[in-house]
Amino acid sequence: MNPATFREPSQKILDELGIKYEKFSEGLYVTSSPYACSKLIASACEAGVKVLNMTQLDDVIIKEGNKVSGVVVNWTPVNSLPRNVTCVDPIALESKLVIDASGHDAVVVRRLEERGYIKVPGMGAMWVEKSEDAVVEHTGEVFPGLIVCGMAVAETFGLPRMGPTFGAMLLSGRRAAEIALEKLLYSPIR
Repeated sequence: MNPATFREPSQKILDELGIKYEKFSEGLYVTSSPYACSKLIASACEAGVKVLNMTQLDDVIIKEGNKVSGVVVNWTPVNSLPRNVTCVDPIALESKLVIDASGHDAVVVRRLEERGYIKVPGMGAMWVEKSEDAVVEHTGEVFPGLIVCGMAVAETFGLPRMGPTFGAMLLSGRRAAEIALEKLLYSPIR
């Protein structure tokens, strides 16, 4: 079945999206990973999300006041081709906010670190119970214009890794969306 586990209270998000699950033990729920992922992707697409398949981050855009103002992306296969035949320029996608939800890679955060804007300790060893709550608590803006969620939070703050449980991913993603909405609706960056 390729099970995925979700700790309480994240099953409420599963309920909202119509993702079926079973109670495994007190406070722990299990569902099929492919089923849950496909429902999450479908829900995101139905809400208007645009997915760019075969796309990778090349760089970040930094503008006025050292604020992240977008990302630079390119077609993933470009990296496998010899440089003298690619001739494919990257594309700049400007935005008011960027959310790094790239998991353990924390690609946007790492790009800022490479540029000397921030220091990233990397995630610690696995401690599921401590990490799930800490990831949600630390979800937020880590640099002007950049919000981190999910395992990118653990990488950014040196938190323990979570292991094979995914409730904090949902709760952290929801928290990142709430922060983004708040910043876009109630701040001068509009």
